[in-house]
Amino acid sequence: MKCATTEWYNCPICSSEAAALTPISQPGERGRSSSSLSCLQCRTAFPILDGIPRFVPLTNYAGSFGYQWNLHRRAQLDSHTGLTISSRRLFNVTGWSEDLRGQHVLEAGSGAGRFTEILLKTGATVFSFDYSSAVDANRLNNGAADNLCLFQADIFRIPLRPRSFDKVLCLGVLQHTPDPGRAFTSLARCVKPGGELVVDVYAQRLTALVSWKYLLRPITKRMDQRLLHAIVEKTVDLSLSLAGWLRHHAGAIGARLLPIVEYSHLGLSPGLNREWAILDTFDMYSPAHDHPQSGSTVRQWFLEAGMDQITVVDGPNGIIGKGRLPLAEERSSLKQCAASSA
Repeated sequence: MKCATTEWYNCPICSSEAAALTPISQPGERGRSSSSLSCLQCRTAFPILDGIPRFVPLTNYAGSFGYQWNLHRRAQLDSHTGLTISSRRLFNVTGWSEDLRGQHVLEAGSGAGRFTEILLKTGATVFSFDYSSAVDANRLNNGAADNLCLFQADIFRIPLRPRSFDKVLCLGVLQHTPDPGRAFTSLARCVKPGGELVVDVYAQRLTALVSWKYLLRPITKRMDQRLLHAIVEKTVDLSLSLAGWLRHHAGAIGARLLPIVEYSHLGLSPGLNREWAILDTFDMYSPAHDHPQSGSTVRQWFLEAGMDQITVVDGPNGIIGKGRLPLAEERSSLKQCAASSA
């Protein structure tokens, strides 16, 4: 893993072009080796802990995600499961080539790095970040790769030069931010002319709103993370076999009858099915924010960001949105056509 050279960074506090690397002689917190990125304009210093620049406080609203991904850091890696679940989801959702050599890809909300692992294999230079301490799990999983630039940052204040990335990806994240629309706008600023942005977000449907998740979250999201995880683990152990039986005999409807999720249909081993069930059930009930969106809202996000070639479709995790930022000459041509027709 490498840290990005300083010309890629913008200060998230003052938006100055960045942040010169300044070595610090003292050891960091908890005995970690430490240096920093320091903004030459506002003089704010951002620590680098375990090789990861940290642009946010270590404790924040995404703490439940940091907890779950450090606890289950290898669970969803294709290299761990021996399956291609993450790879198929990534390429089916994006439509991207498996060879992205020479391109720069930004991944927002990496978690433990299940998609980071796949992106690195494309040969792209991958900039990946998470708001939570899940970046530490990603470092342990993928940190040996020379084409990975990993950092911890706020999606609303991405500390990178605008209009710099060939591809920007955000899967399973936007609904868990306080303002999904504003988070999308921040991501769109990172796309270079001719580049692509792909996101997914939970779908705003009546059937989802009456699910166990939304019935119980007002209580569970306020619980201590360790207590909630222990309750989830016990519940999964008591009901996983029944959940699998219901899915087998009643399909998707049967799978929703119990307050857990299970993935026997994906070909996971019994042990991995149990771990995925614990992980994703905890993931349902623990986040501070869960804001599903409609397809029309997602389409409007892309339009307001000035993108074209927009597609918005239903996907395995809700709504998938894709768009491309036109090249400067294409935007100029479109403006001329609009002026002529007026």
